[in-house]
Amino acid sequence: MSLAPNALEELLALSEAMLGAAESGDWELLASIENQRSDLVSRLPANLAGEPEVAKSARGRRLIEDCQRCDARVRPLVEARLNELRVVLREVRASA
Repeated sequence: MSLAPNALEELLALSEAMLGAAESGDWELLASIENQRSDLVSRLPANLAGEPEVAKSARGRRLIEDCQRCDARVRPLVEARLNELRVVLREVRASA
């Protein structure tokens, strides 16, 4: 499968937008962007880093690594939010 020329740039832009939404606590926006990114990812090869045009491209590898760094920064923010919601749900159940 040949990658669209801007697919990795688009993937990084969506990853960065997700990070921005998570940092600002805009969870609805984060979910919306994640849906867009998931749609894009579903159209990419499963072994993206192994694709010849990516494997030979320092830029392609760097874009993938930048996406992974964004994901690594988003994950703890989402986990913290989920923990907050669990506390709220426990409090609601306890008061019911």
